[in-house]
Amino acid sequence: MTLASRYRHTQPGILIVAVFLVATSLSIWIGYARLPEPQRWSAWVAAVAFAVLAWLFSSLTVEVDEDDVRWHFGPGLWGHRLARADIVGVAIVRNAWWNGFGIRMRRGFRLYNVSGLDAVELRLKSGDIRRIGTDDAQGLAAALKA
Repeated sequence: MTLASRYRHTQPGILIVAVFLVATSLSIWIGYARLPEPQRWSAWVAAVAFAVLAWLFSSLTVEVDEDDVRWHFGPGLWGHRLARADIVGVAIVRNAWWNGFGIRMRRGFRLYNVSGLDAVELRLKSGDIRRIGTDDAQGLAAALKA
């Protein structure tokens, strides 16, 4: 955490990693035991893709400082940033299970989530809504409101 950070929290994506690792294992098994030699490469490619997705979505880190709120998945290869000045409302919400995990565009909002149903909803000046999934909704909301 940098000196300027007010808040930093990383949530592990246990369920999403487990699902992708099961898919990886299943792809390896199918490729090894069920597919003829010329078609095995497709199962190996799928296994590698699932393993990479497990790594990329292994966690969600959220940081809040004086000027910005930033979040990124896993190793942080790509991230998202919002100026705090663009946020007009903050609320703790509970997502429906069918909204899923990862990055989701739903009617009325965009969701970033790796585990659980709790999130902090950010209402923006533009009218857009962003939901950031977290297992520390109270802490994140308090940091954003401070």
